[in-house]
Amino acid sequence: MSGAYITLKNRTESDIRENITAELSGFDVAATAGALRTLVDAKARATDPAARVYLFVGDDGRTAGNALAMRENNRVILKELNEELPLSEAGYLQETRRLSSGVLVVAESLEPVVALRRTFVTILALTFLPSALTSVALGLWIARRSARRVARIEATLGQIAAGDLTARYSEQTNRRDDLSRIGEGVNRMAEKQEAAVTALRQVSADIAHDLRTPLQRIAVLLSDLSGQLEDGTEQAKIADRATDEANRAVSVFQSLLQIAQIEGGAPTADFQNIDLVTIAREMIDLYEPSADDAGIALGHALPDCPVLVHGDRTMVSQALANILENALRHGKSGKVIHVSVDESEAGARLVVSDNGPGIPAEERDKVLQRLYRLEQSRTTPGNGLGLSLVAAIAQLHDADLTLADNNPGLRVSLTFPKVA
Repeated sequence: MSGAYITLKNRTESDIRENITAELSGFDVAATAGALRTLVDAKARATDPAARVYLFVGDDGRTAGNALAMRENNRVILKELNEELPLSEAGYLQETRRLSSGVLVVAESLEPVVALRRTFVTILALTFLPSALTSVALGLWIARRSARRVARIEATLGQIAAGDLTARYSEQTNRRDDLSRIGEGVNRMAEKQEAAVTALRQVSADIAHDLRTPLQRIAVLLSDLSGQLEDGTEQAKIADRATDEANRAVSVFQSLLQIAQIEGGAPTADFQNIDLVTIAREMIDLYEPSADDAGIALGHALPDCPVLVHGDRTMVSQALANILENALRHGKSGKVIHVSVDESEAGARLVVSDNGPGIPAEERDKVLQRLYRLEQSRTTPGNGLGLSLVAAIAQLHDADLTLADNNPGLRVSLTFPKVA
């Protein structure tokens, strides 16, 4: 279209120049100044200066025509003769010819060129803009569809990263493009990761199961041996230490089996509505003697009304017991442990806070891993599975487990979904 416009524009300008040349040729170059003025004046009165300008400037300084002229840098600049005879706003093509008795100027308006440009702009608007708008609308539609598919892929990756290895990307169309191939790749990765984790968990559970019974027997035998030795002897002390270590090993394998069972998909069909307040009171009564012996104050803030959650009473009690044991283990005489239960739009929340040594922010995710222990905890009793079991129970109950700074100390929160 631009080529056609340029061609027509050049042709129109060429026609205008030919018209000017034809008009100039109609004047007698040998005519006197008076005759030329009379002829120019006659043509000027019959012509609108907005279309064509005739102007003669004699050597004697007298002029005739339908416009005025000014010289500027060897160029003739046309000016309006009066307000009733305005010049063309489109400009002019003009030629100036020296005659025997003066200077003759003939100029023709470029309005046809401007009209041609307006026509092409209109045609362009009527053809290009609808096409552009259609293209933009189509592009936005495709982009939104792609964005939704990318969002589904990101959501699937987020579920996998959060530990849900059963999450899969579902393609809602039969298209075979880059996004569908990426989605298939995500699914393949999730399947391999799920298979690897399942196999690892099964191996861990099998090892723990196979070793638990022999270890229990060893613990029983050591206990029997300790009972047959005279109290206070070196042999009795060694037997007691061996019994303690065997019992600790049995506890480790018992915890590993429990975590594997929960992560392997413990049944949730038997879940019932349970009262967090009742569980908290029972655990506080159970651990209050141990706290008193250690010189630790065990306080609480429990509502009078029940706070219900949907879950397994034994597991939730085990989770709270592990949190309390962890706080007692790392607490010192004079420290405080506080248990609270509350309910909000976010759900039912169980919080255990203490003013002990706490856990560094960069270590809080790691302590939820199996057998991970902080450097300062290696000299204290424990197997690094307490909080791992809490995390497994929280995940089974769709609860949010958070470890935060209590300034000083640690604040452990379990937020359960609201009961429908």
